[in-house]
Amino acid sequence: MDIKQLRYFTAIIKHNYNLSHAANMLYVSQPTLSMMVNEFEKKEGVKLFQRERSRITGLTYVGERYYEDALSVLSLYDEMFTHLHDSQAESEGSITIGIPPLVLAVVFSTIMPELILKNPKITIDVKEIGAYQLKDELLLGNVDLAVLLAPAGFNSHLVETYDIQQSELAAFFSSEHPLAKKKAIQWQDFNNQNLAIFDNSFMIHHLLSEAFGRQQVHPNIILTSGSWDYMLNATRINKEIATILPKPIHELYHVEGVTCCPIEKPVVWQVILARLKKKNYSHAESFILDSLLSTFNQK
Repeated sequence: MDIKQLRYFTAIIKHNYNLSHAANMLYVSQPTLSMMVNEFEKKEGVKLFQRERSRITGLTYVGERYYEDALSVLSLYDEMFTHLHDSQAESEGSITIGIPPLVLAVVFSTIMPELILKNPKITIDVKEIGAYQLKDELLLGNVDLAVLLAPAGFNSHLVETYDIQQSELAAFFSSEHPLAKKKAIQWQDFNNQNLAIFDNSFMIHHLLSEAFGRQQVHPNIILTSGSWDYMLNATRINKEIATILPKPIHELYHVEGVTCCPIEKPVVWQVILARLKKKNYSHAESFILDSLLSTFNQK
């Protein structure tokens, strides 16, 4: 019998072998119950019930043992589902997650507070660390989980990674900037343009440097910073400055007077989760990773 049939079987006994009462409780027809019992007995070559004139009156010895086993199986089955659905409430422990400030603001501003509030028994320590330093912190075991940009350049035998969000870099200008009216920016448009970009502690800085070299473009880098909102405001105030930032910044933090324009053949902005490969992970590590992956898969 499967679980449903075991429930039918035990219901017959709990209702004093009254098939009509048991069927009403189970929202099935009486013939369905009779057929289930008869088919099982015939298939297994056993008699579970004693009968008088085709009416069930009690259990055989085999039926009594089977009933005891059925109650044990159903109890274990119910307990299994209780554990499954209570796993979040019972989760406890601690985990350290390293996230670059930009990614924290753009990707995790809503997700991280919700994760912390839903798991009060898990201590979640969020460290805001630049991507380059964060890679070392992960390899040294100082953070359990790191949020980085691809390509991270890890040895796949040491670190496992999971893609969680993909977008692209886009150009941001003052609405009065000469390039602001273009529908799409060519890389050559950045030649000799005044640019504000992230400093070299950010992966985006190096991705852009590679792109400029590959496209043989020579912009005038007049400002480097670790603050995306500072660079965005600089472009808003000064119509001669442009910046290149992840496109989701425009989608999440629309700034009046600033235009966001796509770049043809853009640099991909791929956010990943990374952790060291270990034989065993703490319950908190496994639970938080699963929760984050589930959250991003649903988006």
